[in-house]
Amino acid sequence: MIYSDKIQQLRSIINNQLLPLIDSDYAYLELPYYENIGDTLIWEGTRIFLKQIKYKCLYSASSTTFYHHKISQNTTILLQGGGNFGDLWEVPHSFRKKIIELYPSNKVIIFPQTVWYEHQENIKADEFFFANHTNVTMCARDKVSFKFMQEHFPKNKVLLVPDMAFFIDFDKFGKINTAKTERSLYAKRVDKELKNDIWPSFIPQNAEVHDWPTIEHKTPKYAHADYIVGWLNFFANIKGIKPINLLIDLMRAHFYRPQYIKDCVKFINQYDTIYSTRLHIAIASAMMGKKVYLMDNSYGKNFSFYNTWLRDLDNTIIL
Repeated sequence: MIYSDKIQQLRSIINNQLLPLIDSDYAYLELPYYENIGDTLIWEGTRIFLKQIKYKCLYSASSTTFYHHKISQNTTILLQGGGNFGDLWEVPHSFRKKIIELYPSNKVIIFPQTVWYEHQENIKADEFFFANHTNVTMCARDKVSFKFMQEHFPKNKVLLVPDMAFFIDFDKFGKINTAKTERSLYAKRVDKELKNDIWPSFIPQNAEVHDWPTIEHKTPKYAHADYIVGWLNFFANIKGIKPINLLIDLMRAHFYRPQYIKDCVKFINQYDTIYSTRLHIAIASAMMGKKVYLMDNSYGKNFSFYNTWLRDLDNTIIL
């Protein structure tokens, strides 16, 4: 299947699964205010998806800018998707549970997530937690996570839903380069999800090695914004002033979010072929028509996602 047809297919699945669930105004929480562009792609895709519905976003925030907002029981709470359901990335999962506890009477939808736990006791604790919060609908973004959620959280509604980044139109953030560059990228993540640090034999020796550009090094265009946000965070933490958090939300939404996606397009445009350990570098590259070789992460996330949604995609294979 060509990538343009695959994108439409996956968007249709997301719409069929999620649109019937959102039947009120909503709050969208757990926004990714950090340097991983992949999570920003999920945020952007979710924003585009939500533009289809007639209901309004009443409040949005990250885990760092959230304060105990008064939210009516009729408001649906939407929680950001990603690859952090479990105990590998403790901060977002703990925040997610905090929100569920703060609003026990609200409908909560956790957008598509990959599940991974390192410790059995944390699985048991979450089994107990979610058994007491049956108002939560969970979306798994691969079949392994879907099976896990069904087995361990039987009292919750569980859906199998593709990643929200498939709603992005990348050509709105920069002209997609279709000309040959004769350059290859080895997109190698630099965090604890890297499977191993050995140069794979199938990657050309002349391939360029990079993680997301915002993780490797930020360009000077971010310097002033980072400086402002740093001071705003300082005063928000010291004074607890809600309007300061709102300013941070505005800067993240209107400067960082679109700029990160432009950086994504500029970054991938440099290459014809991408070998990627990062799922969203692979997704964005495939959506931009590049030849993609997807490598696995430390616990099988990438291959599970590929086997669930991308096996028939012409320009993407696993290695």
